[in-house]
Amino acid sequence: MEREYEFFVTTEEPQQPNGPERGLIRRLVMRNFFETRGSEIASSSSKQSSASTVQAKTQLKTRFRLSKVSDEKSGRKAKGVGRKTGNDSEEIGRRDDRRRSSQRLSRQTSGLQSNGTDDNTNEPATVDEQVSGEYPKSGRRILLKIIPSAHRFDPFDVLPVPGSAELDLLFKLYKSTPSGNSISANANKTWWPLVSNDAGLLHATLATWALYGVLAHGVERCRVSKLRHKNEAIKEVNMKLGDLSGQSQISDQLVGTVLTLASFENLFGAYDAAQLHIAALKRMVNGRGGLFAFGHNDDLVRGMIWVDFHTSAAFHTSPSWPRIRLDPDTPPLPDELLEVAALTSPTSLLQLSLAAIECFNIFYRLHRVALALSTQWLGNVQRCTVCDLLYELMYMVLEVPDYSRDFLDFDMEKQKKVTVIQEYRSEAGREQDRGHDEHEAGYEARKADTASVVEALLAAVQVFVFSALRSVPPKAKLFSNLLERLRRALDRPSVDIINTWSREKNEKTLLWVLVVGYSVADAWYGRAWWAGKISEVLKELGHGDLAGEHDFKNLLKGVVWTDGWFETQVDKACNDAAEMSTEEVVLGPEERPMMIERWEDDPELDSTWFDTPMDLLLESS
Repeated sequence: MEREYEFFVTTEEPQQPNGPERGLIRRLVMRNFFETRGSEIASSSSKQSSASTVQAKTQLKTRFRLSKVSDEKSGRKAKGVGRKTGNDSEEIGRRDDRRRSSQRLSRQTSGLQSNGTDDNTNEPATVDEQVSGEYPKSGRRILLKIIPSAHRFDPFDVLPVPGSAELDLLFKLYKSTPSGNSISANANKTWWPLVSNDAGLLHATLATWALYGVLAHGVERCRVSKLRHKNEAIKEVNMKLGDLSGQSQISDQLVGTVLTLASFENLFGAYDAAQLHIAALKRMVNGRGGLFAFGHNDDLVRGMIWVDFHTSAAFHTSPSWPRIRLDPDTPPLPDELLEVAALTSPTSLLQLSLAAIECFNIFYRLHRVALALSTQWLGNVQRCTVCDLLYELMYMVLEVPDYSRDFLDFDMEKQKKVTVIQEYRSEAGREQDRGHDEHEAGYEARKADTASVVEALLAAVQVFVFSALRSVPPKAKLFSNLLERLRRALDRPSVDIINTWSREKNEKTLLWVLVVGYSVADAWYGRAWWAGKISEVLKELGHGDLAGEHDFKNLLKGVVWTDGWFETQVDKACNDAAEMSTEEVVLGPEERPMMIERWEDDPELDSTWFDTPMDLLLESS
């Protein structure tokens, strides 16, 4: 292999090569060094070995001194006399010095500190002694106990971003993320080779990891890091766009950088900024010929798809990318897993009055994906198989029409004027409302009830996918939108949700929906309302005593279950639901159920007024 040389033109002024150039110089120097050393070893011959042996006589002459036979005899005779010549004393002194120096070197290597005195103690040198280089006769010295770059992720600075303690922290955050997070967007593990060779893409990725550290772990040091790396990534994008000529093609690294910036803004909750990046991303993809033009990098395609899924879930819209077949050679799920899943499939969804087939197909796939990511089956299922199932699942969820207007409009038009703040009803009042709902006739009422059930199911599925399967931090803005949509479908004015779901024969599914909402509610609106509803549903199902946690888990396993995520949530839900059943809970203004009637002909009252908390309405009046 021929050596590669690269020349850098410099001036008299000091110059520091940037990250890519410095990494290239290091790689070339190290490769040339190893090639030179290998060629020297290979070119050695017996003649050279003989010549080196002859030359070693003069080089090693003063290192080893073998005493002659006559000297040994004379030394034994003079041993009892106790008198030594000057040359013998000097030789013994040199041997002692060499022995002490070797012992001192071995102690330095092992990290031990010793000054050669009888007590084998050593004191650290002062700052003045270190600066001046003068040490006292006691032998105090500075010992290197660790390698400075041993803890660094990139000790040779081969990455396009210079190594630092901040970089090591971000890589530790990346390593601490759950393994399930990378299955959907990095199924073939081709993302890191793309990231490690481009400065802009690495900066965008580091910004996303820093944001994850803030949202998931509360690392305050990462707040500045995420902004700095984001700005550096934007600079790299602008520089690459400025260097593009009429015939040059947009690189995969540039597309990946814009894609990662859009994902960063989605996770941060800045959806307006994310839309700018997504619009630019679509123009780049269309300029390359569509998604199929990136077939050589499968994970890049999956990343673009999941950014689109995140945006569609936040805005409750359909996906913008067309539905494609990711990998036709993906192996299916194991037969043993399918047999286990067939025993606990949620077939009760087929009895829904609206969108029954769509909901069953969604939960059919979600049930199997959750089992595949459980501890029992995680090592037996291919990553691409789970990723493709998640892709089909999310596409089916986002393609279901929006039924929220069917029950929102009905609830607002149900009564013309209501100014009553309705507190939690007693058991007798709830039974009376239940009987009233059973005798209430009308197609619109049942249509609104069924629409609310479907919307709650779809919102809960998206919360479960992004929280349990994608490991998105609960403090992400996406969960605020999904929880608001889920709460609106469940907490309807003057409607008993238990009675509504009982008519649809899906009480167990309602329990699963409430547990999923409960899992991420603590980061936004609190868990009191969710825990109270879980307690009510358990009483309705005959588990009001909450004595059997095993029965609680079996109810959820009949819908969708993954042990790594549900185990923790069930334990917390059981404790909070038990407290809700024994104590009277006083809810805050944001959690207190309200029922407001509005004048239909009053132009000053709009939908925003209808969603305003009652405390603010009373103050304004």
